[in-house]
Amino acid sequence: MAGGANAAIVPCMKCAGPANRYSEGYETDWYKCEECGHGFGIDWSHCGPPETPRWPLTEAEAKEARRLIALMRQKI
Repeated sequence: MAGGANAAIVPCMKCAGPANRYSEGYETDWYKCEECGHGFGIDWSHCGPPETPRWPLTEAEAKEARRLIALMRQKI
């Protein structure tokens, strides 16, 4: 599995909710968000698997994720 055990659940790129891995690849893992249903892939080949769990987010990480998502929505 590309992301390893620490990437079984990651923050959703659309709403920052928990996204569960449903498919494990050699370089890319595929996720689906529990909250909004958004599906996406993460290519872990560039930086390797994370060294710490990606979920749950700390309060600071959640705040930053919501800020970035709001900025992306303004650009669309």
